[in-house]
Amino acid sequence: MANKTPIRAVFNDSNVATGLAEFQSGDTVGLTHGGLGASLSIGSAGQVLKVNSGASALEFGFVEAVVNIDNATNLESVTLATGDKFLISDGGTEGRATLAQVDTLFSATSKTLSNKTISGSSNTLSNIGNSSLSNSAVTVGSTAISLGASSTTLAGLTSVTSGTVNIADRHIKTTDSTNLVLNEAIDISSAGAITAGSINLSGNAVISGNLTVSGSTTSVETTNSTISDKLIELATGTSGTPSGDSGIIIERGSSNNAFIGFDESADKFIVGTGTFTGSTTGDLTISTGTLVANLQGNVTGNADTATTLANARTIAGQSFDGSAAITIASTDLSNTSAIALLTSSQTLTNKTISGSNNTLSNIGNSSLSNSTVTIADDSSTAVSVPLGSGFTILGGSGITTSLNGSEMTIATDGAVVTETSTDTLTNKTISGSNNTLSNIANSSLTNSSVNFGGITLALGASDTTPAFDLTDATDYPTSSLSGTITNAQLAGSIAFSKMVNLTNARALVSDGSGDVSVSDVTATEIGHLDGVSSAIQTQLDNKAAKSFAIAQAVALG
Repeated sequence: MANKTPIRAVFNDSNVATGLAEFQSGDTVGLTHGGLGASLSIGSAGQVLKVNSGASALEFGFVEAVVNIDNATNLESVTLATGDKFLISDGGTEGRATLAQVDTLFSATSKTLSNKTISGSSNTLSNIGNSSLSNSAVTVGSTAISLGASSTTLAGLTSVTSGTVNIADRHIKTTDSTNLVLNEAIDISSAGAITAGSINLSGNAVISGNLTVSGSTTSVETTNSTISDKLIELATGTSGTPSGDSGIIIERGSSNNAFIGFDESADKFIVGTGTFTGSTTGDLTISTGTLVANLQGNVTGNADTATTLANARTIAGQSFDGSAAITIASTDLSNTSAIALLTSSQTLTNKTISGSNNTLSNIGNSSLSNSTVTIADDSSTAVSVPLGSGFTILGGSGITTSLNGSEMTIATDGAVVTETSTDTLTNKTISGSNNTLSNIANSSLTNSSVNFGGITLALGASDTTPAFDLTDATDYPTSSLSGTITNAQLAGSIAFSKMVNLTNARALVSDGSGDVSVSDVTATEIGHLDGVSSAIQTQLDNKAAKSFAIAQAVALG
């Protein structure tokens, strides 16, 4: 399809349209009239349509001249994300790219930084060679150790100042690899507290001050120990109520150890044996041992040979000297009135007797708080039946009662209607609003049909074309009638006064189907036919012939 040149109106100097002409290349339609405001060429490849700098016309131009970054939405306060996009030209192809592509570009490119400060806490520096550092070695004493290197020998040390010096192999050696031997006495009197994992001394150790051992166990592995102290205190620091046994434990190898000390739980001194050791604490399990000694003091009695009490005692009225058992009867007790006995008659007070574990008998009704049962009927008439008395449930009209062991049966005869019985009701009134009647045959009804306008329909039957007698339908709405009433269905005629109102002053005619309808002939036109004695067309033809003859006679003279 070829290009078409549009048509424009031609105006004279008075701005009056004088004709039509084709548009010329210099003709334009202003923006206000729906045009471009310029003579627009197709432009070059890649250009877009834009408003010119004077905002008076449209023109083609490149996209970089259209995107105005200064007037774009201000995103300077927005935190940029790797998915954010920007415009870019790739060898003359314009398009969009993401910041993630820029990050990939710079992270994969080797660059040399100048005058930059890199935070070591926020960045990780790796693969930095020693040659790149201003100082790549550490000098200890006179020994220089390069970063990353190690040295087992330090020279030039004049002093070592430290809170703790850890020596891995526990030896300080001389240059000839022998142990360092301190031949002189070591004075540590001014050194303050000395803390160490262990101190091994092969020679004599003389401690002129106090010795405090805070560990859990103190072991002395000497052949004999001599102590110049006259008093030895065990369980130093105990305060308040004492607990745990205290004494001396003798280790006896494969046999139970021996104990000499004080049994705190018995509050007595004891000598015995057991499986305890020097590290055992608390209440020891001690088997009483034998003490061989000459005892002096106030020891009385003949416990080894005695068979009776030195002084006999009376227990509940029975004399007891320890030589034989005694029997105490209930009558021997001093307070028998406060003790319930099986054979005595007593009155119990404030006692609780469990009915599930005991049998209560011969309890009179007068002794009970409630000795009757109250039974009431539907009319709220109540009767009290004493416990132990009888209560009779009588039958009524159509209802009988019977007992069989512990069960009572209430039965009905044919005079009582039940939910499942089949009965014939007589003189009963059933409320249709409260009951549902179903399966009632028409033959069971007094009236089983309905009569409408002379047409009788049985209940449940139907008649699609009933011939109603509308004699009594004086107020029957015509809107409820549908279909056509034929002459055969009418016993008489329909008065004109009963028909739908016709168009005013119009005549009725019969159409080709024999139906009556309103014609275009008015009542006035019908009145003009009054007095017509013969066919109107014949009369018109005769009059036309006469007038034609008169006209010819006049014309011919």
